[in-house]
Amino acid sequence: MSISSPYPYPITNPELIKAHSLIKHFEGGFFAQTVGLDSALPPSPSPAIVNVPKSAALEGREQTASGPGAELLTPATNADIAGTAKRSDATQIYYLLTPDSYRGRMHMNLHSLFVPGGWWKASEIPDEDLLLLDAPDAKEAKLDERIGCLISEVVVPGWNPDQHQFIDEDKLKTMWGGKEGWEQYVKYIKAPDGLEYPDK
Repeated sequence: MSISSPYPYPITNPELIKAHSLIKHFEGGFFAQTVGLDSALPPSPSPAIVNVPKSAALEGREQTASGPGAELLTPATNADIAGTAKRSDATQIYYLLTPDSYRGRMHMNLHSLFVPGGWWKASEIPDEDLLLLDAPDAKEAKLDERIGCLISEVVVPGWNPDQHQFIDEDKLKTMWGGKEGWEQYVKYIKAPDGLEYPDK
Protein backbone atom coordinates (compact mmCIF):
# COMPACT_ATOMS: atom_id res chain seq x y z
CA MET A 1 0.00 0.00 0.00
CA SER A 2 1.30 3.47 -0.85
CA ILE A 3 0.07 6.95 -0.15
CA SER A 4 -0.42 9.36 -3.02
CA SER A 5 0.49 12.91 -2.05
CA PRO A 6 -1.22 14.97 -0.86
CA TYR A 7 -3.53 12.89 1.30
CA PRO A 8 -7.02 14.46 0.87
CA TYR A 9 -7.40 15.62 4.49
CA PRO A 10 -6.06 19.16 4.09
CA ILE A 11 -6.02 20.36 7.71
CA THR A 12 -4.07 18.42 10.31
CA ASN A 13 -5.58 17.22 13.58
CA PRO A 14 -3.35 19.51 15.68
CA GLU A 15 -4.49 22.47 13.54
CA LEU A 16 -8.15 21.53 14.03
CA ILE A 17 -7.68 21.10 17.78
CA LYS A 18 -6.01 24.50 18.05
CA ALA A 19 -8.35 26.36 15.67
CA HIS A 20 -11.51 25.16 17.41
CA SER A 21 -10.10 24.99 20.98
CA LEU A 22 -11.01 21.30 21.19
CA ILE A 23 -10.50 19.47 24.49
CA LYS A 24 -10.56 15.77 25.38
CA HIS A 25 -14.04 14.35 25.81
CA PHE A 26 -15.04 11.54 28.16
CA GLU A 27 -16.56 9.61 25.23
CA GLY A 28 -13.14 9.64 23.57
CA GLY A 29 -11.91 12.09 20.94
CA PHE A 30 -11.92 15.87 21.30
CA PHE A 31 -14.78 18.37 21.34
CA ALA A 32 -15.88 21.98 21.74
CA GLN A 33 -19.35 23.45 22.06
CA THR A 34 -19.68 25.98 19.25
CA VAL A 35 -23.20 27.29 19.94
CA GLY A 36 -25.53 27.10 22.90
CA LEU A 37 -29.11 28.31 22.47
CA ASP A 38 -30.91 29.06 25.75
CA SER A 39 -34.30 30.57 26.48
CA ALA A 40 -36.26 31.93 29.43
CA LEU A 41 -39.51 33.70 30.15
CA PRO A 42 -38.58 37.41 30.29
CA PRO A 43 -39.58 39.50 33.34
CA SER A 44 -41.35 41.85 30.93
CA PRO A 45 -41.99 41.57 27.18
CA SER A 46 -39.03 42.79 25.14
CA PRO A 47 -39.53 44.96 22.05
CA ALA A 48 -39.95 43.02 18.83
CA ILE A 49 -36.93 42.80 16.52
CA VAL A 50 -38.26 43.53 13.06
CA ASN A 51 -36.06 41.13 11.07
CA VAL A 52 -36.45 38.23 13.54
CA PRO A 53 -40.02 36.91 13.69
CA LYS A 54 -41.31 35.55 16.99
CA SER A 55 -41.82 31.80 16.98
CA ALA A 56 -45.07 30.43 18.34
CA ALA A 57 -43.08 27.37 19.45
CA LEU A 58 -41.18 29.51 21.97
CA GLU A 59 -44.42 30.40 23.78
CA GLY A 60 -43.18 33.86 24.72
CA ARG A 61 -39.68 32.75 25.70
CA GLU A 62 -36.67 34.87 24.71
CA GLN A 63 -33.67 33.08 23.19
CA THR A 64 -30.00 33.91 23.57
CA ALA A 65 -27.11 32.32 21.71
CA SER A 66 -23.62 31.86 23.12
CA GLY A 67 -20.33 30.31 22.06
CA PRO A 68 -17.81 30.95 19.27
CA GLY A 69 -20.34 30.13 16.52
CA ALA A 70 -23.05 32.43 17.92
CA GLU A 71 -22.23 35.27 15.55
CA LEU A 72 -23.96 33.24 12.85
CA LEU A 73 -27.27 33.64 14.68
CA THR A 74 -29.40 36.79 14.94
CA PRO A 75 -29.65 38.17 17.52
CA ALA A 76 -26.58 36.77 19.30
CA THR A 77 -25.82 38.66 22.49
CA ASN A 78 -23.39 36.23 24.17
CA ALA A 79 -24.93 37.37 27.48
CA ASP A 80 -26.78 35.50 30.19
CA ILE A 81 -30.48 35.51 29.49
CA ALA A 82 -32.67 37.26 32.06
CA GLY A 83 -35.92 35.74 33.18
CA THR A 84 -37.39 32.62 34.74
CA ALA A 85 -37.74 28.96 33.76
CA LYS A 86 -34.42 28.92 31.91
CA ARG A 87 -33.73 25.99 29.63
CA SER A 88 -31.19 24.88 27.04
CA ASP A 89 -32.98 24.67 23.69
CA ALA A 90 -30.08 23.40 21.59
CA THR A 91 -26.33 22.88 21.57
CA GLN A 92 -23.97 22.42 18.65
CA ILE A 93 -20.53 20.85 18.93
CA TYR A 94 -17.47 19.84 16.96
CA TYR A 95 -16.26 16.34 17.78
CA LEU A 96 -12.93 15.08 16.42
CA LEU A 97 -11.61 11.52 16.33
CA THR A 98 -7.89 11.01 15.66
CA PRO A 99 -5.68 7.90 15.37
CA ASP A 100 -4.75 8.48 19.03
CA SER A 101 -8.46 8.38 19.97
CA TYR A 102 -10.16 6.70 17.02
CA ARG A 103 -13.29 5.27 18.60
CA GLY A 104 -15.90 6.93 20.77
CA ARG A 105 -17.50 5.06 23.64
CA MET A 106 -21.06 3.81 23.04
CA HIS A 107 -23.53 6.10 24.77
CA MET A 108 -27.13 7.28 24.80
CA ASN A 109 -28.64 10.75 25.17
CA LEU A 110 -32.28 11.47 25.92
CA HIS A 111 -32.46 13.97 23.05
CA SER A 112 -30.75 14.50 19.69
CA LEU A 113 -31.55 15.64 16.16
CA PHE A 114 -30.95 13.04 13.45
CA VAL A 115 -30.30 10.24 15.96
CA PRO A 116 -33.43 10.11 18.13
CA GLY A 117 -33.07 10.11 21.90
CA GLY A 118 -32.96 6.70 23.53
CA TRP A 119 -30.72 5.05 20.88
CA TRP A 120 -27.21 3.76 21.57
CA LYS A 121 -24.57 5.29 19.31
CA ALA A 122 -20.82 5.54 18.85
CA SER A 123 -18.44 7.10 16.31
CA GLU A 124 -15.19 5.73 14.92
CA ILE A 125 -12.65 6.27 12.16
CA PRO A 126 -13.22 3.56 9.50
CA ASP A 127 -10.74 0.65 9.62
CA GLU A 128 -9.72 1.25 6.01
CA ASP A 129 -8.54 4.75 6.94
CA LEU A 130 -6.56 3.45 9.94
CA LEU A 131 -4.90 0.84 7.69
CA LEU A 132 -3.24 3.70 5.80
CA LEU A 133 -1.07 4.22 8.89
CA ASP A 134 0.71 0.94 7.98
CA ALA A 135 1.79 2.21 4.52
CA PRO A 136 5.57 2.45 4.02
CA ASP A 137 5.52 6.23 3.59
CA ALA A 138 2.85 6.93 6.26
CA LYS A 139 5.35 8.34 8.77
CA GLU A 140 7.02 10.56 6.18
CA ALA A 141 3.61 11.85 5.08
CA LYS A 142 2.63 12.39 8.76
CA LEU A 143 -0.63 10.54 8.19
CA ASP A 144 -1.25 10.24 11.91
CA GLU A 145 -1.97 14.00 11.75
CA ARG A 146 -4.10 13.78 8.60
CA ILE A 147 -6.39 10.84 9.34
CA GLY A 148 -9.43 11.61 11.42
CA CYS A 149 -13.12 12.32 11.52
CA LEU A 150 -14.52 15.77 12.33
CA ILE A 151 -18.21 15.67 13.24
CA SER A 152 -20.57 18.57 13.81
CA GLU A 153 -23.61 17.64 15.88
CA VAL A 154 -26.71 19.52 16.98
CA VAL A 155 -28.61 18.29 20.04
CA VAL A 156 -32.21 19.42 20.67
CA PRO A 157 -33.01 20.16 23.50
CA GLY A 158 -29.51 21.15 24.59
CA TRP A 159 -27.07 18.49 25.75
CA ASN A 160 -26.97 17.81 29.45
CA PRO A 161 -24.43 15.40 31.00
CA ASP A 162 -27.10 14.28 33.48
CA GLN A 163 -29.13 12.91 30.54
CA HIS A 164 -26.16 10.96 29.17
CA GLN A 165 -25.26 7.35 29.93
CA PHE A 166 -22.79 4.70 28.80
CA ILE A 167 -23.61 1.10 28.02
CA ASP A 168 -21.92 -1.79 29.84
CA GLU A 169 -21.61 -5.48 29.04
CA ASP A 170 -24.66 -6.48 31.11
CA LYS A 171 -26.91 -3.98 29.29
CA LEU A 172 -25.47 -5.11 25.96
CA LYS A 173 -26.23 -8.79 26.67
CA THR A 174 -29.75 -7.88 27.84
CA MET A 175 -30.45 -6.12 24.53
CA TRP A 176 -29.77 -9.41 22.73
CA GLY A 177 -32.03 -11.38 25.09
CA GLY A 178 -29.49 -14.18 25.64
CA LYS A 179 -28.82 -14.65 21.92
CA GLU A 180 -25.46 -14.31 20.16
CA GLY A 181 -24.47 -11.15 18.30
CA TRP A 182 -23.72 -8.75 21.15
CA GLU A 183 -20.02 -9.69 21.20
CA GLN A 184 -19.16 -7.58 18.14
CA TYR A 185 -20.14 -4.42 20.06
CA VAL A 186 -17.90 -4.98 23.10
CA LYS A 187 -15.21 -2.88 21.39
CA TYR A 188 -17.48 0.17 21.87
CA ILE A 189 -17.62 -0.31 25.65
CA LYS A 190 -13.93 -0.17 26.56
CA ALA A 191 -11.16 2.09 25.33
CA PRO A 192 -9.05 0.61 22.48
CA ASP A 193 -5.75 -1.02 23.52
CA GLY A 194 -3.21 1.53 24.66
CA LEU A 195 -5.83 4.28 25.01
CA GLU A 196 -8.05 5.45 27.84
CA TYR A 197 -11.23 7.47 28.07
CA PRO A 198 -11.13 10.54 30.33
CA ASP A 199 -13.41 10.50 33.37
CA LYS A 200 -16.91 11.94 32.91
